[in-house]
Amino acid sequence: MQVFRRLWSDESGVLLSAEAVVVGTVAVVGLTAGLSTVASSVNEELRDVGFAIRSLDQSYTIPAMEGCGACTAGSSFTQEPVEKSLKELDAAYRKAEASEKQAAARAKAQQERLKEQAERQNSKKDPSKDKKKPGKTTI
Repeated sequence: MQVFRRLWSDESGVLLSAEAVVVGTVAVVGLTAGLSTVASSVNEELRDVGFAIRSLDQSYTIPAMEGCGACTAGSSFTQEPVEKSLKELDAAYRKAEASEKQAAARAKAQQERLKEQAERQNSKKDPSKDKKKPGKTTI
Protein backbone atom coordinates (compact mmCIF):
# COMPACT_ATOMS: atom_id res chain seq x y z
CA MET A 1 0.00 0.00 0.00
CA GLN A 2 2.88 2.35 0.78
CA VAL A 3 4.36 1.71 -2.67
CA PHE A 4 1.06 2.69 -4.26
CA ARG A 5 0.93 5.93 -2.25
CA ARG A 6 4.49 6.81 -3.27
CA LEU A 7 3.69 6.13 -6.93
CA TRP A 8 0.48 8.17 -6.66
CA SER A 9 2.24 11.19 -5.23
CA ASP A 10 5.26 10.95 -7.56
CA GLU A 11 4.95 13.62 -10.26
CA SER A 12 8.26 13.14 -12.03
CA GLY A 13 6.67 10.96 -14.72
CA VAL A 14 3.60 13.00 -15.51
CA LEU A 15 2.69 13.09 -19.19
CA LEU A 16 1.60 16.28 -20.74
CA SER A 17 -1.75 16.06 -22.46
CA ALA A 18 -0.27 16.91 -25.87
CA GLU A 19 2.20 14.05 -25.56
CA ALA A 20 -0.61 11.68 -24.60
CA VAL A 21 -2.64 12.77 -27.64
CA VAL A 22 0.31 12.23 -29.99
CA VAL A 23 1.07 8.81 -28.51
CA GLY A 24 -2.61 7.84 -28.71
CA THR A 25 -2.90 9.00 -32.31
CA VAL A 26 0.19 7.08 -33.38
CA ALA A 27 -1.11 3.99 -31.59
CA VAL A 28 -4.51 4.17 -33.30
CA VAL A 29 -2.98 4.70 -36.74
CA GLY A 30 -0.57 1.83 -36.16
CA LEU A 31 -3.33 -0.48 -34.96
CA THR A 32 -5.52 0.39 -37.93
CA ALA A 33 -2.77 -0.34 -40.44
CA GLY A 34 -1.77 -3.50 -38.60
CA LEU A 35 -5.30 -4.87 -38.40
CA SER A 36 -5.86 -4.15 -42.08
CA THR A 37 -2.75 -6.14 -42.93
CA VAL A 38 -3.80 -8.97 -40.62
CA ALA A 39 -7.25 -9.11 -42.24
CA SER A 40 -5.73 -9.36 -45.72
CA SER A 41 -3.30 -12.05 -44.60
CA VAL A 42 -6.04 -14.11 -42.93
CA ASN A 43 -8.16 -13.93 -46.10
CA GLU A 44 -5.24 -15.11 -48.23
CA GLU A 45 -4.47 -17.98 -45.85
CA LEU A 46 -8.12 -19.10 -45.79
CA ARG A 47 -8.14 -19.02 -49.59
CA ASP A 48 -5.04 -21.20 -49.64
CA VAL A 49 -6.62 -23.63 -47.15
CA GLY A 50 -9.71 -23.85 -49.37
CA PHE A 51 -7.59 -24.64 -52.40
CA ALA A 52 -5.61 -27.23 -50.41
CA ILE A 53 -8.75 -28.99 -49.18
CA ARG A 54 -10.17 -29.02 -52.69
CA SER A 55 -6.95 -30.56 -53.98
CA LEU A 56 -7.60 -33.68 -51.90
CA ASP A 57 -9.14 -36.49 -53.94
CA GLN A 58 -12.45 -37.40 -52.31
CA SER A 59 -13.43 -40.17 -54.73
CA TYR A 60 -14.50 -43.50 -53.23
CA THR A 61 -15.92 -46.87 -54.23
CA ILE A 62 -17.75 -49.39 -52.05
CA PRO A 63 -18.36 -52.71 -53.81
CA ALA A 64 -21.67 -54.56 -53.62
CA MET A 65 -21.88 -57.30 -50.99
CA GLU A 66 -23.84 -60.52 -51.33
CA GLY A 67 -24.13 -63.44 -48.97
CA CYS A 68 -26.49 -65.48 -46.78
CA GLY A 69 -29.45 -64.57 -48.94
CA ALA A 70 -28.94 -60.83 -48.51
CA CYS A 71 -27.24 -58.24 -50.66
CA THR A 72 -26.33 -54.58 -50.54
CA ALA A 73 -25.84 -52.28 -53.45
CA GLY A 74 -22.45 -50.77 -54.04
CA SER A 75 -21.77 -47.07 -54.04
CA SER A 76 -19.20 -44.81 -55.60
CA PHE A 77 -18.37 -41.19 -56.18
CA THR A 78 -15.87 -39.86 -58.65
CA GLN A 79 -14.70 -36.34 -58.07
CA GLU A 80 -14.30 -34.03 -61.03
CA PRO A 81 -10.70 -33.32 -62.00
CA VAL A 82 -8.88 -31.16 -59.47
CA GLU A 83 -7.54 -28.77 -62.10
CA LYS A 84 -11.07 -28.03 -63.33
CA SER A 85 -12.46 -27.30 -59.87
CA LEU A 86 -9.42 -25.24 -58.88
CA LYS A 87 -9.99 -23.11 -61.99
CA GLU A 88 -13.64 -22.69 -60.99
CA LEU A 89 -12.63 -21.72 -57.44
CA ASP A 90 -10.08 -19.24 -58.75
CA ALA A 91 -12.65 -17.74 -61.13
CA ALA A 92 -15.15 -17.38 -58.27
CA TYR A 93 -12.46 -15.77 -56.08
CA ARG A 94 -11.51 -13.30 -58.80
CA LYS A 95 -15.17 -12.49 -59.44
CA ALA A 96 -15.76 -11.79 -55.74
CA GLU A 97 -12.59 -9.69 -55.61
CA ALA A 98 -13.71 -7.67 -58.65
CA SER A 99 -17.18 -7.08 -57.21
CA GLU A 100 -15.60 -5.94 -53.93
CA LYS A 101 -13.45 -3.44 -55.83
CA GLN A 102 -16.49 -2.22 -57.77
CA ALA A 103 -18.43 -1.74 -54.54
CA ALA A 104 -15.53 0.24 -53.06
CA ALA A 105 -15.36 2.39 -56.21
CA ARG A 106 -19.12 3.03 -56.07
CA ALA A 107 -18.89 4.00 -52.40
CA LYS A 108 -16.02 6.37 -53.15
CA ALA A 109 -17.93 7.94 -56.05
CA GLN A 110 -20.98 8.35 -53.82
CA GLN A 111 -18.85 10.08 -51.17
CA GLU A 112 -17.44 12.45 -53.77
CA ARG A 113 -20.94 13.26 -55.10
CA LEU A 114 -22.19 13.97 -51.59
CA LYS A 115 -19.17 16.15 -50.87
CA GLU A 116 -19.70 18.14 -54.08
CA GLN A 117 -23.40 18.52 -53.27
CA ALA A 118 -22.59 19.81 -49.79
CA GLU A 119 -20.05 22.27 -51.22
CA ARG A 120 -22.63 23.54 -53.73
CA GLN A 121 -25.19 24.03 -50.98
CA ASN A 122 -22.65 25.86 -48.83
CA SER A 123 -21.64 28.12 -51.72
CA LYS A 124 -25.29 29.01 -52.39
CA LYS A 125 -25.65 30.25 -48.83
CA ASP A 126 -23.89 33.60 -48.91
CA PRO A 127 -23.73 34.97 -45.37
CA SER A 128 -23.39 38.57 -46.63
CA LYS A 129 -26.92 38.46 -48.08
CA ASP A 130 -28.42 37.57 -44.73
CA LYS A 131 -27.04 40.69 -43.03
CA LYS A 132 -28.85 43.98 -43.37
CA LYS A 133 -27.02 46.63 -45.32
CA PRO A 134 -26.06 49.67 -43.24
CA GLY A 135 -27.96 52.85 -43.96
CA LYS A 136 -31.17 51.15 -45.00
CA THR A 137 -33.85 50.59 -42.46
CA THR A 138 -36.94 48.54 -42.77
CA ILE A 139 -40.14 49.37 -40.98
